Amino acid sequence: MATTLPRVLAFAALLGLLLSAGTITAGATTRAGLLARTASSSGENDAAPVWSPDGTRIAFSDQTAGGNFQVYVIDENGSGRRQISHGNLNYGFVAWSPSGKQVGFSGLTNSQLVTAGHVYVASAAGAGQNALTTGSGWYDELFGWSPDGTTLYFDRITNGLGAIYTMDGDGTDLHELTPNPADDDYWAVWSPDGTRIAFDRTGTGASAGGDIWVMNADGSDQRQLTVDPDDNFGSAWSPNSKQIAFMSNRTGRYEIYLMSAGGGAQKRLTSISGGAGEPRWSPSGEEIVYEAEVGGNEQVFEMTAEGGDQRELTPASDGQNSDPAWSPDGKQIAFLSTRDGGTDIYVMNADGSDQRRLT
Repeated sequence: MATTLPRVLAFAALLGLLLSAGTITAGATTRAGLLARTASSSGENDAAPVWSPDGTRIAFSDQTAGGNFQVYVIDENGSGRRQISHGNLNYGFVAWSPSGKQVGFSGLTNSQLVTAGHVYVASAAGAGQNALTTGSGWYDELFGWSPDGTTLYFDRITNGLGAIYTMDGDGTDLHELTPNPADDDYWAVWSPDGTRIAFDRTGTGASAGGDIWVMNADGSDQRQLTVDPDDNFGSAWSPNSKQIAFMSNRTGRYEIYLMSAGGGAQKRLTSISGGAGEPRWSPSGEEIVYEAEVGGNEQVFEMTAEGGDQRELTPASDGQNSDPAWSPDGKQIAFLSTRDGGTDIYVMNADGSDQRRLT
């Protein structure tokens, strides 16, 4: 892979591209992400496992041989598979509504080089889907719902630059929160207490680094938290909304850092020769699960919230293991693995034991 890549901008498949690149620059004019994984030798390609709020189901995207990505829901034991999206687009960027009754996603065209796309919402039972955004000249990537479930937020990319939008759950009351046409804004994450949104802002230059910003939920009081010439992005709020974990390549490789939600001192949590990223807090806020490169493969690791007791949860001999996601009760972790030839969804206990394939 080339040593200079555009910013990779989706949760799913993010670190597979990040960690294998020597230098990754922000300010992308093209964006790769969820649909950038290629079909595997098994003809199946799963992505983006996301737990339902009650922890009984998992939503994800799946690409069968020669087909498009579609959104599916399965029960936590892998049974009860049902298709949620329908159509000839590639459907991804999956997010559950806080009620667990709906699944949101984006429908995108042209796979890796996305040229159009919109936000959809469908019943979690698979009954129909509604396009909430329309129009041409941009594509929309869904981030998710506000904690109270009344609002969806997403990124609208026009001419390679993103702006963060919100709208009501039925697609009305559309608001652009970051309207500056000179900024590239992405990776918005709503704070668990519902008051703020953290996001990444990147300059328009091809080699510009990005920084973490925070704004009120209505877009007001936008404040820069990191001030660094390198790339800082990928905010992850702690469950109590007091801290933010993020990724930065300020040491020459991507590592995980921690700071107060108000900014200030930033503590490096990882130091791994291959790089680390995509931090995810446990529901209790006591631990963080993340990805790191070991021996050329991505693996799932876990550590305390302060960076202690770092341990590898997935066997290095079992191919690529990525995209960890905590169950709501903190007892299980869903993740992607290529150990059986395809890219499939697995689940393990929070300590790494009892790893089992679901798809």
